[in-house]
Amino acid sequence: MGEKTVCLISGGIDSPVAAAIMGKKMEIVPLHFVLHPYYCEETFSLSIRALKRLERVVPFDEIVLFPWGDVLQKIFNDLKKRDKREYSCVLCRRSMFLAGSMISQKIGADSLTTGEALGQKASQTLQNLKTTSNGVDIPIHRPLMGMDKQEIIKRSKDLGLYMPTHAGCCNATPDKPRTRTDIERVEKLFRDLELKEFIEKQTDLADIVKTKDKDFYDIFYNYLKKIVSED
Repeated sequence: MGEKTVCLISGGIDSPVAAAIMGKKMEIVPLHFVLHPYYCEETFSLSIRALKRLERVVPFDEIVLFPWGDVLQKIFNDLKKRDKREYSCVLCRRSMFLAGSMISQKIGADSLTTGEALGQKASQTLQNLKTTSNGVDIPIHRPLMGMDKQEIIKRSKDLGLYMPTHAGCCNATPDKPRTRTDIERVEKLFRDLELKEFIEKQTDLADIVKTKDKDFYDIFYNYLKKIVSED
């Protein structure tokens, strides 16, 4: 199994299922965007539990923890100044894909994998999927794309990944996120906010952690302590 894919993993239901499906075909490397201070402690703990369950289904040797709070803060503050907060989710997702592609290059991965399913969130409408994928120079696998929520839940239970409580807490989400976006307008915002340069700097702060003989709680909480102390 020579190919490697970086899997964007949250504490939700969808992304671990997508990673488990791709893990049958290639090596996976989970990438978790640490949203501190924009998510609650419960979400942080659920993300750890999701990875522990995933490891029992699809073994992996390393994970990547990416400090995303400063990126979110920049998007939040700069869009607020421009009175364009409704673009937050799309710009965040666009930025995550860029960060994921940078991490992929760093570790020798060939692609990204996400748990996106058509229409489930504001950033997952057909038009926004096109917008958020723009400019990404590696393939993005979306193995759940045609599934509805009940199908994903069933697959999650069949795989032993399901958790009745799952993460969904992001304090930077606008009240009315854009569900239809124009690529040129989003790319202009992306350039105006200088997000590419900012994300390049944050990529250097991401931790690539070997997981052998390590506890996920120790990995996560040590990382959280580190980034909190740097604030």
